[in-house]
Amino acid sequence: MINRIQMILKTKDLTPTRFADMIQVQRSGISHILSGRNKPSLDFMMKILSTYPEINPDWLLFGKGEMSRPSKKKKTKGENITGTENRGSVQMLKDEDPVEYKTALKQMKGKKEKGKSDIGKIIVFYTDNSFEEYSPR
Repeated sequence: MINRIQMILKTKDLTPTRFADMIQVQRSGISHILSGRNKPSLDFMMKILSTYPEINPDWLLFGKGEMSRPSKKKKTKGENITGTENRGSVQMLKDEDPVEYKTALKQMKGKKEKGKSDIGKIIVFYTDNSFEEYSPR
């Protein structure tokens, strides 16, 4: 995760001090994270994502995908959004099309009842706003 934060600094041409000011965190906090002394908290990561909405949350949190969010593509009629690879698009639907979001949730619920869904990832959030990710092997 430190590498991805450093990549943001390099891509945005920011010093750690300027980055801290931009995301409104203490400058020492950035220093401690970049040195490996502290792990970034969920609050810290959310501040990055709210300041730079173009950053892909999956990339920032898990190192998956590209640094920039994929362009928003309108779902075409008949396109399946219930597969595990498309669950992130269900969240986008929540904001963009509530009716379609409810339909997608029903489809996903039906799929789980058939026993076809597997756990892809477990994220544990701690009270100090840090988190850990666990993936099945």
